[in-house]
Amino acid sequence: MGNTRLLAAGGALAATMAVAVPVVTLDRAVAVPAPARGPASGMEFSAPHDEVEAGTPIVLSGRAGYLNRATGNGGKVDIFFRKEQTAPKVYLGSVTAGSSGKFRFPTRANATGEYVAHYQHRKLAITADATDFLAVYTSRPVDRRLFSWTATNLSCLPTCKAVGPDQLISAGPVKVKLERKCLQPKSGGRIGFTADQKNAYRAGDLGWRDFPQGDGPTEFELKPTTVKGHFYLEWTSATPPQGEFSSCDISFAVSQTSMDKSYV
Repeated sequence: MGNTRLLAAGGALAATMAVAVPVVTLDRAVAVPAPARGPASGMEFSAPHDEVEAGTPIVLSGRAGYLNRATGNGGKVDIFFRKEQTAPKVYLGSVTAGSSGKFRFPTRANATGEYVAHYQHRKLAITADATDFLAVYTSRPVDRRLFSWTATNLSCLPTCKAVGPDQLISAGPVKVKLERKCLQPKSGGRIGFTADQKNAYRAGDLGWRDFPQGDGPTEFELKPTTVKGHFYLEWTSATPPQGEFSSCDISFAVSQTSMDKSYV
């Protein structure tokens, strides 16, 4: 009985002590300092053009190392080339970046693809990578037919005319080949490339050639001052003698040499 009372009293005391223990609540989180960060690093890198002809010497250039720091960026830059991003890289060589981080790498453009630069700081575990794309092409001269016109048994009394469609040509001279065979030699005309809807001929205009004596066959160049217009021929025959006919076979063809570009 005594032991029972003692246990009961002990239990009550324990309950009283449990209630009496103060509870501490943290009203705000404790700030944990963020790990310190060093200066940011990176790389600028570029080829000198968007596209060049195959075999052209080029200089790849850039700057690597700490950003916004003019010194302390010395290191090594490895240069690679790959035809596309999934293709393996081909090592081209290495160059030293000076204290400023600037570097230049001369090479020769032989194929379209991507140049890759990898920078490693001279002393510290700092690296950076950058790429730039360059298109490379080959070119060859090609004669392209721009317009041609042929007619037979034309009397051209008083005048025959041929008007080509409106078209664009490249800047530069065009080559014209004129064929003419007339029963009567007294005929003449002119050929030109003009944007004028009236096709007005002006003496001395390099876009025209005048044949007052009916020259032909012949080949010559026109040097139009416009690249948008149409080819125009005008031919006039003199009245033939009584009892004779006026008839001409006339044709002309125009071509222009342009550079055919193929990317490699």
